[in-house]
Amino acid sequence: MKIIIAGGGTGGHVFPALSIAGEISERGMGDEILFVGTQKGMESELVLKNGYQIKHISSRGFVGRGLFNTVLAFFSALKGLFDSISIIRKYKPDVALGVGGYVSGPFLLAAVLLRIPTAICEQNTVPGVTNRILGKIVNTIFASFDSSVQYFPSKKVLITGNPIRKDIIDAPSNSKDADSLAVLVFGGSQGAYSLNRFLPEAFSKIDSGNISIVHQTGKKDYNFVKQLYSDHRVEAQVLEFIDDMAGAYGKSDLVIGRAGAGTIAEITALGKPSLLVPFPYAAHDHQLENAKILEDRGAAVLIEDKDATPEKLALTLTYLMDGDKLNIMSANAKKLGRPEASKEIVDELYKLAGDK
Repeated sequence: MKIIIAGGGTGGHVFPALSIAGEISERGMGDEILFVGTQKGMESELVLKNGYQIKHISSRGFVGRGLFNTVLAFFSALKGLFDSISIIRKYKPDVALGVGGYVSGPFLLAAVLLRIPTAICEQNTVPGVTNRILGKIVNTIFASFDSSVQYFPSKKVLITGNPIRKDIIDAPSNSKDADSLAVLVFGGSQGAYSLNRFLPEAFSKIDSGNISIVHQTGKKDYNFVKQLYSDHRVEAQVLEFIDDMAGAYGKSDLVIGRAGAGTIAEITALGKPSLLVPFPYAAHDHQLENAKILEDRGAAVLIEDKDATPEKLALTLTYLMDGDKLNIMSANAKKLGRPEASKEIVDELYKLAGDK
């Protein structure tokens, strides 16, 4: 099978793509994989770092950019369409997969025009504009949540979950010590300002003597957060970036973070209870909708960003530490997890490609 995987921009799109590529490579069937992205997205570095080839096309966002930038985006997408047609004609893929991001639009349109079997991944509860449009013309839609089906032709949708990295799925999980609590604060690769600003004070308001804290801040807030913990006399391991996320998850009893699709997929696959503070400016407020799914199923506690004060965070942490709540949340999170997402998606891609 020859496959092109298009998309990127953020880790939420790139990491699922790499998970799918990893599953294809692991099967050892001599399949060929090519990535298509933009030069400015995270994919440029991460794809090459993982040993795959990548081609670049022109593309940029349309939504909320003003008239001038919308016109620029249109011509950029048009150029991206012709770039994509050229790549497809040279590479001759058996199937094309879009994983999200602006680059998916022109590339998947080109693939449809050239009659290549196509599929897209939708990681969130509420799809973005690009995927809503693509859903009408591609062959198959791989969705993470049942609630996404309403936005697409239902006969095309398969609920597979969101692909996550194999090292995270295989992460050994420490048994929880009844007398202590290991907390992982993770706001994504860039950190989360509200969590960085308020959590050190929140921890100072509770009995944190038996709490071990690992707090990933992102580069910008690292020194600021480290000083806050010191000022509030709270011991914490403060890191700019966590290279070994599998290990960090494995050691944690509670995850505090945003509610991006990747984070949701990882914590549910691992059965990690969570305190979620969704990013308030996410497109279509999809992070809030993601978090509501987990809260409704008893797998997480949701605090909106505007309400994430030190006092509210401290009260919530105290509540979670009382009794058997975390164990119950862990079991509920595990019920929502889809650790086999990559395998299911690759199986379907082979079918689309005609089992080549």
